Amino acid sequence: MPNNDSRTLTRYTKAAVVHKVIDITPVEKPSKTPLKARALQALKALKALEALQAPMARHRNILIGAGGAILALAVILLAIPHHGHKTVAATTPASPQVQIAPVVVARPPVPQGPIVLELNLPTAVQEGLVECQWRGNGKDRLVMDAENVSGQPLRLHLGAGQILASVDSTVVILKSQTLDFPPNGERHDEFATVATSSANKVAGAEYHLSAGTLPDLENLFGYVAAHPEADPGAIQTATLILTENLPLSAFAKFNELGTSSDGMPETQDFKAETSDILRALIIIRDLGVSRPLAVTIDPQLQVEAMIDPNAHALAVSYYGIANEWSFWKNQLLNGDPSTRHYALYGIARYYPDVAVQMLPGWARQETLSPVFRMSAVQALGQTGRADAIPILRDLELEFGGTSDLGHAAHLAANYLDAEFARSARPVTGLSSETTQDHRAAALAVAGN
Repeated sequence: MPNNDSRTLTRYTKAAVVHKVIDITPVEKPSKTPLKARALQALKALKALEALQAPMARHRNILIGAGGAILALAVILLAIPHHGHKTVAATTPASPQVQIAPVVVARPPVPQGPIVLELNLPTAVQEGLVECQWRGNGKDRLVMDAENVSGQPLRLHLGAGQILASVDSTVVILKSQTLDFPPNGERHDEFATVATSSANKVAGAEYHLSAGTLPDLENLFGYVAAHPEADPGAIQTATLILTENLPLSAFAKFNELGTSSDGMPETQDFKAETSDILRALIIIRDLGVSRPLAVTIDPQLQVEAMIDPNAHALAVSYYGIANEWSFWKNQLLNGDPSTRHYALYGIARYYPDVAVQMLPGWARQETLSPVFRMSAVQALGQTGRADAIPILRDLELEFGGTSDLGHAAHLAANYLDAEFARSARPVTGLSSETTQDHRAAALAVAGN
C-alpha cells in the first residue's frame, strides 16, 4: 500500500540526494499549481540536467547524484496531496525507491618494489649486467659462478643448446634454465652438458659463452626436455652421431672384429655401453632422422647387442626381431662370417635346453673352425644349467687340461660351480666382460 507519510518521503529524499551538488530549495508550503503542470516542470528540469551532462562529462558521478535528487523531488511533487486531486493522490502508487550506485573507475595497481628485468643470460653478459665465470670438464659437467652487478633484480634465461667453448673443446647446455638474481646477488650453479666433438679434451678448463647454433641438435634438446629420464650416456652418444656421424669404433667398448691398432692410443672418453649405443639409435630414430648412419654399418653391433643382457630387449625392439630363434638360426647358418659364432652364445643364453644338447657336438666336431669349437665350449658356461657342469668336465678330460679347448672347458665348469655355490638360484650366464674375453680367446685360437 502506498505510503505518503512525510517522514518516510523525507528518508527517501535523503537517500537519493547524497551526491547532489545543485542546491534545490524545498517548497515551504503546498503548491496550488495543478498536478499536470508540476509534472511538466519536473520533466523540464530533468531535460535541463541532461543538457548539462555533455560539457560536464568529467563530473559524471556528481551529475548522477543530482539526477537522483531531481527524480526524488518529482516523486515528492506527485505525492503531495492538494485540493481537487485527493482521489488521484490516493490511488496513485508510490514510486519505487531507486538508488544509483556511484561509478568506480578501476585503477591499475601501483607496482611494489623494484621491477625485475628479464632477458637472456648472454645478452645480460654483453650489456654488463652480470659477470660470469665458467669451468667445465669438456663433456658432461659445467659450473657457473655469476654476480649481478646491475643493482636491480634480474631473471635470466639460459637456453638448451647454448654453446660454450674452451681453448680446445666445445660443449652445449643440455636443458634450459631460468636463473633469478637479487640485486648485487651471486649464484653458483652446475649444468649438464654434452660434448659436440669427439676431439674434445675431457679435462678441467675455463669456458666462455659462444655464439652460434647446432641445427642438428635442436630436436634432440626437445626430446631431452620431454624425456628427463633419458640416459646421459645415450644422449652423449646420440649427440656425436648427429654432429659427426661417427663409426662404431668411436663408441664400442667391446673388441671389434677385423680391426687392427694403428699404433695410436685410442681415447676412451666417449666409449659407451652397448645398451647406450642402442638407446642412442632409438632416440635418433624417434627424432625422424633417416639418413645413413656410420655406426649401423658394422654387423657386429647387432649380434653384440643381442647377446648382451642389458641391451638384448633394446636390440629386439630396434631391429624389429619378431622370431628370436629364427634370428639365431639364420645368424649361425647365413650370418656374416666374422660374427656367425656369436649365434652359439645367443643360443646358450636364451635357449639353454637346446644348447646343452647341441653345443657338445659342435665342440667335438674336428672339421669345424677352431673359432666355432672354442665358442661352443665357452657358451656351455653361459647356459646357467647345472647339467652343463659334468659335460664340461668330460670335455676337459677329452681335450686334455693343457690344450686350449680343455682349459676353456675347465674354466667354464669352475665358473658354474662357483655360481651355484654362491646362490641357490640358477645363474644367468657370464657377464658381458667375461663373454668378451672368451670370444677374444676363441679368435686367438683361430689366429685372428
